[in-house]
This record gives sequence, C-alpha cells and structure tokens, in this order.
Amino acid sequence: MIRNVIAAALMLEAASAVASTPVSVLPAGGFSASGDLSLKKGSIPVSCKTTFDGEVGSSGHITVTAVHFGGFNPLCKSIKALGLPWQGQVDHPGQLTVEDMQVKVRVPLLGGVCGPGPVTLAWTNDNAGATFDAVTLGPDCAMDGTMITTPPVQIRPSQHSPEAG
Repeated sequence: MIRNVIAAALMLEAASAVASTPVSVLPAGGFSASGDLSLKKGSIPVSCKTTFDGEVGSSGHITVTAVHFGGFNPLCKSIKALGLPWQGQVDHPGQLTVEDMQVKVRVPLLGGVCGPGPVTLAWTNDNAGATFDAVTLGPDCAMDGTMITTPPVQIRPSQHSPEAG
C-alpha cells in the first residue's frame, strides 16, 4: 500500500515537471504590476487601482511582497492582502500561478476572507501584463483585470528547453 502511494506521488511530481515549460524571464528582479482590478466578494463588486510589488527570478519563480488597493471607491481601502509574501511561478510563457493568494474584505456583514488558494493568470508579452479573467478565489470571490509590469517583463521559453531548439 505504501509503495503504491509513493509511486503515485512520484508519478504526479513527474507529470507536473513535464507539464511546465522551462522559461527565461527578463529582466529578473524587482517588479511592480499595476492596473484596475475588479474584485467581487459575494455579490459586492468593487473596482480598485491595484499594485502588486515583488520579485521574479530568471527561471520564473515569483514572490509577491506587497499589494496596494486604492482608487476613488472608498471600499478599496477596506481590502487587505493577507499571508504575504505570496509565492508562485511561471507555468509556461503564457501563464503564471500565484499559489497562496489571500485577501480580506473588511466590510460589516458582507466582508470576509477570500483564499488562500492558487490563482492562475494569463500572461502576454505584448503588454507585459498578467490578466485576471474571471479568476475565482474561494469561497466566494472573483477578480477581473490586467496588471501591467514595470519594468516591462518578458517571458520566453528557455533556450535550454527542447521546445526552444
């Protein structure tokens, strides 16, 4: 029985390694990703100017160290990132995942915590941006918006990967 569990775990690990594409991220180092993020907690939507600050490694490891919610809507001040730093990775040149995203909406009766949980974002080099496209975060949150990176980050297949030739 234990051998079967260990074998299954090794097969899952091998499958996940095959599923991810080695990438090259330029420039590696500190980044800010900013834009309008629409966050919906339950039935309450709010759109905020949002900035994610962090570090990205040349091979695609991501650490989000700070998140700022602002803008004209006073509800934006009631949203707070929890559990920082958040860890993540570039899955392949068109997608990244933040593993442990968590936010708290501090609004009487209807507020609460969303997450922690993984959030998968679409990546495009054209605008150096990550897109939340109807991304859900349990138990009852959803996000939409595009965050543009400064400096502009580019994600490419690694030169050492078989796909890059």
